[in-house]
Amino acid sequence: MTDVSRQHAQKTFADRIVLALVKFFKAEWSGAFLAILILGIAIELATTGRPFFHPSNLMTILNNSAAIGIVAGGMTLVIITAGIDLSVGSVMGMTAALTGYVASFWGFPPYLAIMTGLGIGLAIGAFNGSLVAYFGIPAFIVTLAGLSIWRGTGHLSTGAQASPKLPETFDYFGRYNPFSGLRAAYKEGELTGFWERFGAFVDDNWINFFRTFQMSMLIFVGFFIVLTIIIANTRYGRWVYAIGSNEPGARQAGINTPRYTLLTYMFCSFSAALGALLFLGRAPYAKSDYGQMWELDAIAAVVIGGTSLFGGRGSLWGTFMGVILLKLINNGLTLAQLDTFWQMVVTGLIILVAVGLDIVRQSKNPESVRKLLGAIAAVMAFLSLMTPASIYLGAKVALLENNAAVALKEAGNKLAAGQNARLLSPDEISQFQTAASSNLVAVLLLLALLIAACLFVLRTSRMTSFVLGGVFLAMIIPVSMLGYQITAPFLVLGAVALLGSAFVHALFAKARTLDVNAA
Repeated sequence: MTDVSRQHAQKTFADRIVLALVKFFKAEWSGAFLAILILGIAIELATTGRPFFHPSNLMTILNNSAAIGIVAGGMTLVIITAGIDLSVGSVMGMTAALTGYVASFWGFPPYLAIMTGLGIGLAIGAFNGSLVAYFGIPAFIVTLAGLSIWRGTGHLSTGAQASPKLPETFDYFGRYNPFSGLRAAYKEGELTGFWERFGAFVDDNWINFFRTFQMSMLIFVGFFIVLTIIIANTRYGRWVYAIGSNEPGARQAGINTPRYTLLTYMFCSFSAALGALLFLGRAPYAKSDYGQMWELDAIAAVVIGGTSLFGGRGSLWGTFMGVILLKLINNGLTLAQLDTFWQMVVTGLIILVAVGLDIVRQSKNPESVRKLLGAIAAVMAFLSLMTPASIYLGAKVALLENNAAVALKEAGNKLAAGQNARLLSPDEISQFQTAASSNLVAVLLLLALLIAACLFVLRTSRMTSFVLGGVFLAMIIPVSMLGYQITAPFLVLGAVALLGSAFVHALFAKARTLDVNAA
């Protein structure tokens, strides 16, 4: 092969790589998929024990994601129509409470109670959808009102009390393992032929695989497969996207936009009711306070998966991966022993980043993409900082409040109950002082990293991308030595975002030479 032909072949290979990258990043779900892959590998390397990618671990994640995933699936369709449903968490809580209530206190057979819950979900969706589609009330207002109405109705209907233990029928929506009966029959010697061999296979692999196989996972995955087929192959799916892209144009084209908007809100509330059943399948009893803040989690999963809050664009598989990514991050924060309230803060930050990604995708500006990647790195630095910072600040605040309470007491003031609770024993003071001093170094290191990442967003360059990306990776060593190995996945993801930002302009330029839309 001559040098010219060799160079031509090399150029063609490079072009194919660029085209593949452009095609990948044009998909709405690409960001969520890449983040799951990077976080998964980083968690695999940073943690000991069972591998992250072990089948039983992956199935556990799917089982834990099932209920909120079903709710997010219905929310996806509403957001594609350029709408919103802020009431799904309250609908989930109310239907869960009433389903358990009628089963426990009214004597409804379990399956009739289940149908009652699903029917309530459809009725609420019809109410919301009618106000939006036929009365022209903004979806934000309708569902914001519903957030209070349906939660309050659930509390009033059940007295805000938990039901007795639910019948085992509800397990079929959650913890029931479809292979448990087969394994039990094999152990009793009731199987012959093929089923005996299959029962032996299940029994041999029970701990490593089949033990975590639950109905919640099957319903979750099956729900998304069926819904994706419906959206991709039916008139309803095409018209949902048309309504979100241009509702007046869709109406002029002959689409009955009010009817299909109504159906979408009905399906969203139905999904919330189905999510309630999956939650009850893993909970011992029903209560009306279930599903609090689920509307925020559902919206976060949808936008993380690449669905545009402006309507007309998005995919259900993107939402599926958004749910998994959200669970991964929340599990990481839980392993870092952070308060649940921090997870709410992180969810809000993730929504901001995901909306920013959608805006940047539409702008088709490489500099905006580079800044967004820098913002992602800054968020990852913040996630890494949260664990030592929360311990350090918590200790400092406790000592400060103790000193203030002591000063008031010495001045002769009578302390209130809350102020007395702030008084610390000598051992507690020593523990808090030790916690503050032992976390100070990690706080300073990660705070400096966060500041550097924020400055990078304001002024980016190719060299800075490489340097700061290397600093993110190098920071893993001292932070891990200080006892914060759980921060490694976030630091790795931040480093990947920064290193990727170094090639954004080159990728856009190469794509333009190939006459490809790089956005």
